[in-house]
Amino acid sequence: MTIPTNPNTLARNPHTLPLQHRIYRTITPLLLLCCTLAPGSLLARGLSAPQDVSFSAQLVFREWTGDATVPQPRLERLGEHHMQAVAEEAGKQAQTRYLAKKFKQAPTAIRKYVDLAWAEAEKRDGIEPELLIAIMQKESSLRPKVQSRYGAQGLMQVVRRWHREKLDRSESLFDPEVNIRVGADILEEYLELAGGSLTKALHKYSGNARGYPNKILNESRKLAQVADQAAVNG
Repeated sequence: MTIPTNPNTLARNPHTLPLQHRIYRTITPLLLLCCTLAPGSLLARGLSAPQDVSFSAQLVFREWTGDATVPQPRLERLGEHHMQAVAEEAGKQAQTRYLAKKFKQAPTAIRKYVDLAWAEAEKRDGIEPELLIAIMQKESSLRPKVQSRYGAQGLMQVVRRWHREKLDRSESLFDPEVNIRVGADILEEYLELAGGSLTKALHKYSGNARGYPNKILNESRKLAQVADQAAVNG
């Protein structure tokens, strides 16, 4: 439960507030009064600013009402999320520039593939976005409309007749979003069948092509380095 500390929120009619909020509203002034009357040495060891009083009031309130969850300061949580988002965005931009230059394609199109790879990887354990992007590079050179003579289609060269259960009839493997989703599903399935061995899963994905896993893993590491360096440089 989130305890509101906004005075405008707490100033509403007390009879309309939940019981715990009314308790919190009652004990906060008492705690403030105690802090005012307490010796300076005690305050020096404990509360150092008005915002600390509010935070400590929440701790007392939670303990008194049986809620043992220690509240993490909201600003700290927001700061962590913001830093992570900034690092991810820097990584995506760097990977986009790297791929656009390598394959001489428009950054806007490449960025779409990068975003889709990151989104699909986030849903799965053991699969990084760089791995999916590396497969796209090897399979199609990032060309969404390419088709092989064996019927493999799209960015990750998926053969529809072998994986019909993974997509609807109305879906097209030439659609980057569909193709990357299905390709990630296939890799995830092969990874499970291989007992978690990424090398074996990649070998199966390629149809046992010689040297395929090493090429994918090397390019995946390169993409990760590009993203990490961008995140460090900020």
